[in-house]
Parts: sequence; C-alpha cells; structure tokens
Amino acid sequence: MMTRIVFYNPFNGVGKYLKNRFWEDDKGRQKLIIALELGLLALWAIWVGRVYLDFDPLIIPSGHEFFSAIQTHHLWTQFQNCGWCAVWNGSERGGYPAFADIHGSMLHPIVMITTLAWGVLSGAKITLVISLWFAGVAQWWLARELKVSWLPRMWSAGIAIVGGHLAGRMELGVLGVVLSTAMCSLVFAGVISVSNGGGKRSLVLLAVVTASAIVSGQGYMLVGLPVILPAMIFLIFDDEQKLMSHWKDYFTAFGLALLLAAPFLVPVANFMPNYTKDSDSSFLSAQSLAYLPLNLVINDWHYYKSEILGKFPYPYLYTLYIGWVPVILAVVGLSNSKKKNKRLLWFMATAIVIEFLIGSALLLKWLIKFFPSLGGIRHPPQIAGLAIPLILGLSAYGLERMLRINWPKLSLSFPRKSLAWQWSLSLKWLLLIPLFLSLKSAYQFTEHWILVEKQGDGIFELLVGLKTDTLQWVEPPFGEHRYIEPAIRMGMKLSPGVMTWRWRDREYPIPVLEANRAGPPPGAVEIMDTLDGVPIYGRVGEFYAAVSEDKDSSDWHGFSPCVATGSGGELEVVCETSMPGRLIVKENMFTGWKAWMDGEPTPLLGEQWLEVEAPPGEHTYEFRYQPWDVPVGISLSFVGVFLCIQMWYRNHEEEISSEGDNPPSESDI
Repeated sequence: MMTRIVFYNPFNGVGKYLKNRFWEDDKGRQKLIIALELGLLALWAIWVGRVYLDFDPLIIPSGHEFFSAIQTHHLWTQFQNCGWCAVWNGSERGGYPAFADIHGSMLHPIVMITTLAWGVLSGAKITLVISLWFAGVAQWWLARELKVSWLPRMWSAGIAIVGGHLAGRMELGVLGVVLSTAMCSLVFAGVISVSNGGGKRSLVLLAVVTASAIVSGQGYMLVGLPVILPAMIFLIFDDEQKLMSHWKDYFTAFGLALLLAAPFLVPVANFMPNYTKDSDSSFLSAQSLAYLPLNLVINDWHYYKSEILGKFPYPYLYTLYIGWVPVILAVVGLSNSKKKNKRLLWFMATAIVIEFLIGSALLLKWLIKFFPSLGGIRHPPQIAGLAIPLILGLSAYGLERMLRINWPKLSLSFPRKSLAWQWSLSLKWLLLIPLFLSLKSAYQFTEHWILVEKQGDGIFELLVGLKTDTLQWVEPPFGEHRYIEPAIRMGMKLSPGVMTWRWRDREYPIPVLEANRAGPPPGAVEIMDTLDGVPIYGRVGEFYAAVSEDKDSSDWHGFSPCVATGSGGELEVVCETSMPGRLIVKENMFTGWKAWMDGEPTPLLGEQWLEVEAPPGEHTYEFRYQPWDVPVGISLSFVGVFLCIQMWYRNHEEEISSEGDNPPSESDI
C-alpha cells in the first residue's frame, strides 16, 4: 500500500485571490498599476530628498531663510501646549492673528500632520520630501488626463520631482514656495480632469487641491494660479464657440474650495486692512521675457550666481531647469496634436505664456498702473515656476506622439534546417537614451540646491542669554534667520524678528535685550553679556507690561512694572501699585481680545496695545484672544467637507446605478 503525502502551499490561495482581485478584474488591475506607479514616484522623491531625512536636530536644510520660513509651523506645537491660545501668534512684533499669515504654510494639512507627529524641524524635513512627491503625482495625474501611456507618464513625473522650479527654491530655504508650487501643480491636473468629463468626483478633487493650494502659504504662487483663467477659455468653449456645460463644474469647484479654505480666508479677510509689506513698483528682480525662458535649459551653477542676462545673483529666483529634451518634446506635442486634444494643449500653451508674462513682470508693469498694490509682488520670477508642470504636460504628450510613430525595426534572424529564429526590436526604444540622460541631468542640477548643513551650538548659547524670567520682548542679531525658529521653539518673544510683512501704522515693541553685531542699538545702555561672539545689550525702563499713573504718557520711565506670564492668546499679568493708573501690555490690540480683572470683565482701552484701567492694590489681569473669524472659518470648512463627501458618494451611487441599467454587451465581455 502506497501513501501519498500532499504538501499544501498556503500561498497558492493567496496568489489566486490576488490574481482574481487585482489582475483579472480590470478595475483591480488599474488600481494595482496606479499604486505601483505612485509607489515608484515616492521612492524617487525619497531618493532625491534623502538628505532631508536625517532627523538630527542639528542637521538642517541649507538656505539661510529656512528657519524663518518654518516659524509659523509652531502654531501646532502651541496648540499642543495650550489649545485655543494658539490662534494668536505672540512670538514676533507684538503678535498677530495666527491664521491670517499669508506667507506661512501652517494651515496646510501636510504641515499640520508632520508637525504634530514629528515636531517643527523634523516635520519640515518630511514636508519637503512629500512636496517633491506631490509634484510628481501632479505631473503623473496631468499626463494621465492627457491619455498617454506609462512611459511618458512616469518620465514626465520623474522630471517634475527633480525640476529646478522646486530644488532651486531651497537655495534660500523657502519651504513654502516648494510646497505651494507642488500644490498648484495639482490644480492644473484637476482643471483638465473636469474638462475631460470626469464627473462630480473630478469636481471634488479640483476643489480639494485648489483649497490645498490656497492654504499652502505662498502669496506669489497664489498670484500665479488665478492668472490661468484667460487660458481656460479653450476649456469652456467648444470648437463652435459655444459654452460647454462643465463651466458650472468649475464654478462649483471654486465655491467648494473657498469653503474648504475658509479657516484661512476668513481671518485673512478680517485682518487685511492692517496688512502691509515692502513693495517694488519697478519689479527690479524680474528677468526680461527674452531671457527668462532660457533658464529652462541652463544648468550652470555659476550662471545663477552671476548677474548675466539681466538678473540678480540669487539662484532661488530664477532656477527653472528641466533641460532640452522636455522642451523639444513640448514643441513636438503642441505641433502634432490630435484634433480632439487641441483645446487641452492650447490651454496649457496659453497658460505657459501667461506664467512667463507674469514671471518676467511684463504684464505686471502694465497692470500696476491700475492696481498699485501689485507692487507687493517684489520677486515675480518665482511665479514662472508654475509653467514647468504645463511644459512637462506638453512634453509627455509629445513623447506619446513620437512613440506612436511607425518606427523601423531592427531584426535579426538565424535560419536553421529545422528551426528558424527571429528577433526584432523597434527603434523607438532608442528614445530611452535621451529620456534617461534628461532625467540624469535634471537630478544632477538638484544636487546644487538640495543640501543640508550643521548648525553650531553657539546659536542656542546666545538664545539662552536672551531668555527672561517673565514675558519680555528680545531680539537676536537682526536679519540672521538661523536664530528665529530656535528662539520661538524656546518660547521667546522677538521684536522685530524676521517677517515678510508688518502691521500697517504700528510700531514694533522695543526689546529689553538685543544682540547686535553692529554695536549699541538706540536706547541701549550696557552690555549684559557676549555670547556666540555677539554682544547682548540691555535697555533700562523697557517692560512688556507696566502700570502708568499718567494715562497719556508714551514713556515707560516712571511706570510700575508688572509680572506677565502666559503664551499666545492667553496672558496673565499681576500688578501691585499704590496709585490708580493704566495697565499697558505691549501686545498688539486687535478685535477678539478680551480682558478680566480679578475674574471680572473689564473694557479694553488701547488702540496700539492692550490697555485697561488699573486701580491701586494688587490685582490679577487676564487677557484672552477670542476671535470670531477662526470659528466661522472652521464652521464653513466643515460645510465644505460635508458637501464634498456628499457629492463624492452620490456620484459613486449614480455610477453603480448606471452600470446596473446598462449591462455590458457580449463584445465588452
């Protein structure tokens, strides 16, 4: 009698399930392919930005403004510490509404998640890598909407990740520009998706990515995004100049985006009359339209550090390098388009022209005659970076057209008596050589800018010397960005610090301690210490909070100092005086502040600072920032989220119903 032993392989069942679930099923196979392609792009982004994944707190991305660019991210560390008090940023220049900073990326979901999970510094490093990936995803999505095959999709997305419009911005360390550029790239893909008749889900995606771009924290990119509206005429009118029905989808998506971005937009609208910044009505940093497009193909590091071709020696303003291959393929794509794709391609081509007109300031110099506030766009060349995803979209289409040409084949055959063997290869695969070289060239260009450096211990030594026992305004060396984020991390209040904008018609609080390399600042009386090679000067008679017996006095001398504690929008001040007066707290007055004395509400009196009446004796004063705009913005955002979810799943149910009413024919099976 023979015994047969059967070994059961548990992986057979798993393999069959995966095969049936993800490969033999068309939708499953498509999902698997999408996951694989996006996974490859993630690996490429991680490789390109791998130096940022060193979480040593002393290792930071290079670019001397990196620390000031991420200072607003402390909104979330403040939220962890004190909750609602975080809606007031009291860390610089007398404080301001935290949600109203148009140059901060703090409200973007990626920044929020990475900061809460890894802290400000490590979270910012991760955000940079994720931004590279999203730039690739945006390019991949745009190429997918153009109905190109996997090679143009992946190649154009790979180029986007290493494009000079992203890496070059890190020469200055401006994380917000990198993140904002990636998010705006997603909007271009979303616009085309709606034009392709993607249905309600495409509408929702466009709304989400538009809101994401709005809150990504860069005013320059938010100027470059809406200027594509004239180009959209090719998308909303058909070949017979009749208005197409999906214009309503664009309108709806824009409305949903405003709702989703309301936590940012409502506070900004409320604060805008108080906002001002430096301006340049001549746009001196702009490079001529005759030269700016040349940066697409110039990868010489020394060129960007020079003033050649009418530019400043600041690479972060002008880097656009993607190389000749994408540019040539873009021309091929535009000149060899199918009739059904002409409107899409002309939309992209027109948008490219507009972005360069804005980036070179040619259009801005005309518009500023009617809108003087446009002078605040001091560095327009950065906006030209938004042309890159559109150019690469045309490149992907051009590559697809070239791949579809009937190329000659190289054939080899070996006849034998009993068997003939033949091998052939289409010469179109020779295109892989220039495609690879273009990817390599762009990657090598990024290595000039995606760098890290080690910060010295002297930074923290100096900041410890500026620490005070109670709340006081202090100032590290003026204009040295490397001190900013570490100081805010240590809970310090900086004046003036480093910001890209300021309050209109408001003076800065005078710091009680100031580190200054250039010698004694005005009002300083003595050197308190010298740390990190920088003298720290002290001022007598400067206080964060004090009671004045003379209510009309603007001089701190003769004031009775008080003890102030707290953080953000929650302050507590303890004063003891023998005479009645007025308590002045050098925190900017704005709608939303409320005050209490010994637990009882008391009216605020000041216009510049927080001021209340101070009777004699010992009293405890509490100040709370309780604005109306943030709750309203958050509530509107929840409405937007609800509408998006409802629209998304309603569209899904309609698709299922449509499939049930129209079963596949035999030819489809």
